Amino acid sequence: MYHFAYNFFDKRPSVVSAMTLLRKVHGENKRFVQLMQLKDGDVISNKSEIGNKLYMLIPKGEWLGEDVYFSLNTFKSYHRRSEDCVRLNALYTDLDCYKLGIDVNEARYQIDEMIANEEILTPNIIIYSGRGIQLIWLMEFMVYKTYLKLWIRMQDEIFNRFSHLNADRQAKSVTQVFRLAGSISSRTGGIIRAEYLRDARYSIGEMKEFLLPVLPSVRKNEKVVVLPSAEDDKKLKKKGVNHVLTEKSLNQARLADFEKLIEIQPVVNRKTLLFNYAICAKALGMEDKLIERNLQRINSNFYKPLPESRVRGAINSVGKVAYKKTNDTLIVELNITLEEQRQLTTIISKQVKKEREKKRKEAKRRQEGVRPKEEYQADRKQNAKERLYVLSRLMLEQPHLKNNELAELLSVHPRTISRMKSQLKNET
Repeated sequence: MYHFAYNFFDKRPSVVSAMTLLRKVHGENKRFVQLMQLKDGDVISNKSEIGNKLYMLIPKGEWLGEDVYFSLNTFKSYHRRSEDCVRLNALYTDLDCYKLGIDVNEARYQIDEMIANEEILTPNIIIYSGRGIQLIWLMEFMVYKTYLKLWIRMQDEIFNRFSHLNADRQAKSVTQVFRLAGSISSRTGGIIRAEYLRDARYSIGEMKEFLLPVLPSVRKNEKVVVLPSAEDDKKLKKKGVNHVLTEKSLNQARLADFEKLIEIQPVVNRKTLLFNYAICAKALGMEDKLIERNLQRINSNFYKPLPESRVRGAINSVGKVAYKKTNDTLIVELNITLEEQRQLTTIISKQVKKEREKKRKEAKRRQEGVRPKEEYQADRKQNAKERLYVLSRLMLEQPHLKNNELAELLSVHPRTISRMKSQLKNET
């Protein structure tokens, strides 16, 4: 449910709107934030303040006049320079959609469509700047020096995703300023308004996973799948080794398992499945067009298909991956249960592998004529009962016989005769 900081139809400058926007972006600020006012493109007034002093500036008339702006990030001094930045508060973009003949209402509709299709995450704030729209995704604490490179990559990705709405290439900088809600646009004469869609800030990991392709890398404690080549396979078979997994057979089996997962799993990890499917298909020598058709087919079978851009992204990322994940890693990432593993061919844990090996050996023993363990144990119990019966008859008919003599007659050890006598005594 969207909501605005003040009456939508109010045409008067609003102190409440301005302070609400600043508090949403900067909170309990401990460093410098800048307010500035432009006239004919020139700065006629600017002021940098810390914490609550910033909010105390707002009631003064000059900061609710025409063309008032505020800095989105935080700086260590009153200078709004990149090298003075200490905290990156948000990701953002400025959409000059009017230059393409797209009005604000149509642009807003397209933004909703992108959110629904998972092409973007829901912005925390939308600023209606007059003829255009400004979007803000609030982020958890991002130290400038630590996260600058990642922040730039995410900003570039946001710019690319909004290119169809004429995202401003210049509005990606650390020193960027946006119009202040509650102030006035000299171009339209209207009040700048802010719309709030989400309160919670996004985590760095959450935003990174959504915006940037997930390219897995080899972890120190992760084993890479290494399989024999076709030439090695021939040599092994000559030595009598028939059950060998080759590069080709592994990829074929995994592709079949990925498709099986779509059938048996209630909720599939869609991105991970498509990405690993593309890896295996590429390793089998499939052309990109065929891989894309297969991914589109699989994607259409998901409970909620991903946008086309994600499908193409999976293929584009494959060329940068030099290895395949182990079964244990795939099982964790795809949330495959033991019961689901038992329905797959090759993406299985050690436990399921042992279960299958046990069944295979048991089938081999049956083929070789070895009786099942249950049958063998049943025969042993029957033989034991028969020996007990014979012993009881011998003890009745020839009570003078000693244990050594009874053991010789029954072909057992004398100590066994002692245990059997104790058993007969307990039964009587």
